[in-house]
Amino acid sequence: MSSRLSSASAHPAVGTDPQALPWRARLARAVRRALHMDRERRWNTEYASGGWDWLRNLDERAHHSVLAGYAAYLKPGGSLLDVGCGEGVFQEQLRGAVACYLGVDFEEPIQRAQAKANAVTRFVVGDMNEFTTTERFDIIVFNESIYYLHDTLAGVRRYESMLASDGVLLVSMHGKERNDALWAALDTRYTTLDRVTITNARDVRWTVKAMVPHGSTFQMATQAP
Repeated sequence: MSSRLSSASAHPAVGTDPQALPWRARLARAVRRALHMDRERRWNTEYASGGWDWLRNLDERAHHSVLAGYAAYLKPGGSLLDVGCGEGVFQEQLRGAVACYLGVDFEEPIQRAQAKANAVTRFVVGDMNEFTTTERFDIIVFNESIYYLHDTLAGVRRYESMLASDGVLLVSMHGKERNDALWAALDTRYTTLDRVTITNARDVRWTVKAMVPHGSTFQMATQAP
């Protein structure tokens, strides 16, 4: 088990920091909430009605499996933060690859995930744009969630403070052209260890990357020629 992650019984400090949001984003969210149009309310309603059950379909499994494979190879037995974890579909694919797991998302998906919680698997309610913790993780995962950061680079940089000095970022994004700009922004700050593009039977495509910040102390295992 990674020494960088406190056990669940130690009650490490987790919470939210509203000041992490730019003031324009805080204002816009306040207006949306006043009008009952905020994303949190909508997603909680959709999860409660089964509107996200398709995430368990066979044709969604490939990119989850690649993320789990990267975690198992790059940081076996490490600690993992799953940002925007939903009801923990990706967590189920880890199958013991990590020693400690923490997932964060809105109330309804977390409530659905809680049945899987135990001493080393935890789920907490929080907005990914405001979530904060004193813990440090060997792996931080953005699995189809990075789009929802109000400012992609600033948001990911904030999560760097929760990443161990030799930690790894795992990112999966849908293969839409509009996401090319997000990858380009990430490439200015992070070094890619590996990447793969997946296309399922419905011709839906994802790109998955394992990345580290420039200057990381991560050491890749020796690769055969």
